Amino acid sequence: MKKLLLGLSVITLPSITSAQIAIQDGYAIQGKIFAVKTAKKYSSVEGCSKIALAKNSVEGFTFESKSQKCTLYKTIRTIKSKKGFVSGTK
Repeated sequence: MKKLLLGLSVITLPSITSAQIAIQDGYAIQGKIFAVKTAKKYSSVEGCSKIALAKNSVEGFTFESKSQKCTLYKTIRTIKSKKGFVSGTK
């Protein structure tokens, strides 16, 4: 449990909504995938978190730095430590 708390920070994106998302650097979500986004506007942690906050049925996201791929999740089964990934949960 201590590992999960080390990279934990909370950001607020007021331009989208007043909801918050907890960002965890070095972690990847496993669960039921809602969508995979590869367009340029989603090719950053900020872009990925904005789309995750905008979708009511999305519980979280994982952004892979190397491929700049944003994966949105309907449900979250686990969150595992994984280098090169950033995840966020509502």
